[in-house]
Amino acid sequence: MKSERTRKSSPFRTETWYDLEYDKDLITQSVAKQYGILPSAQDEMHYSEWILLVGGLMEDTPLGQTVLIRKENDKERLKHFTQHEHRIRNEWRSFAANQKLSEKKKTEDFAKMFEDIFKNMF
Repeated sequence: MKSERTRKSSPFRTETWYDLEYDKDLITQSVAKQYGILPSAQDEMHYSEWILLVGGLMEDTPLGQTVLIRKENDKERLKHFTQHEHRIRNEWRSFAANQKLSEKKKTEDFAKMFEDIFKNMF
């Protein structure tokens, strides 16, 4: 799963196929399935250890199956998607687009702040 998390489309752009907060239930279920660690034990686990486990999740976990659906771009395969699979893919694409807009807004706000600082310096 680690190699499935991102897909490089250029040396400068990496596409992410899951989000730790958005997919928290799928991640918890996947860690439980793959490693046999109950959700209550995951809450007590140190974050750095837990994130290593998440990075190693395989395709046969709930998150792994969801990532495969989200990243599918083959038109023939998409024709055979169920309504549920299309919904999963579309919801993710909407979430990812909103995240990109939010990041762009933060960058613009940050740039504006520096612009104002420099204007007030002189």
